[in-house]
Amino acid sequence: MTMAQPSPDCALYLWPRRTVYVGRLARPIEFNLAAASLTVALDGRLQYQTPGMSGPGYCTSLLLKPGERVRVDAGNRLIGTCYLDALGQDHALLAPRMLECDAGVCQRVPGEQEFQRLFRQMLDPGIAASDGFRSLETLINPGAIPYPVVDGRVARVVSLIHQSVAQNCPVTELAGAVNLSAPRLVQLFRQQVGVPIRRYRQWHRLFVTAIRVARGRSLTEAALDAGFTDSAHLSHTFRAITGLRPSDIFTTLARARLVVGEGIDKGLVAPD
Repeated sequence: MTMAQPSPDCALYLWPRRTVYVGRLARPIEFNLAAASLTVALDGRLQYQTPGMSGPGYCTSLLLKPGERVRVDAGNRLIGTCYLDALGQDHALLAPRMLECDAGVCQRVPGEQEFQRLFRQMLDPGIAASDGFRSLETLINPGAIPYPVVDGRVARVVSLIHQSVAQNCPVTELAGAVNLSAPRLVQLFRQQVGVPIRRYRQWHRLFVTAIRVARGRSLTEAALDAGFTDSAHLSHTFRAITGLRPSDIFTTLARARLVVGEGIDKGLVAPD
């Protein structure tokens, strides 16, 4: 008789378009988002606070724009967080549908119970990554409407960052590749993506590090390959952007589920 696999303590799904983390927040976290995110409490409510708020707010689901500085406390309860696409298309679809929005913070996503159900399923070792992605796509874009058009020059710069993840390619070089001045590229990139080029590059390096750990590299090797100078550099960046420590995920691999979805290697990360 085959024994069922126990559910992991947390799960990290890595797709070209989105990243999903499901797990417990054992302590309050503070971070500065490098990508828009949708966080859903699976038990109880979230407490959150941004610099512009006079006191904490409470909700079950929370949509945050890129660049938002926020403190979140889930009281050691399960949450599911989806880091949305880098070019802001998911956020542009979700924000108008949220039931409460104020100063870049949106609450109460439509289909909240379906998001909760999906994130719980993602802790099940039996769910296929492709099924999880399709379900997530349906919840984010239920009408399958065309995604908002993005500036092709910004999309090209994002692609160049992906292709040279371990290099600190100068802004002037990136700007020259899309026939813009450096100041104009800086302005356009922040308008489109929501964060500076350097911040986005750091976010993508964390993404690549996680992919390589999932494929069997040690955390140190994966971080160096992705362009971090050392473990301290990785740890500082990881905590600043996600609010978590690398150890919160990567040292619990025996009880975690790391899944690399289809399409990761189609020009989105440099090959190992």
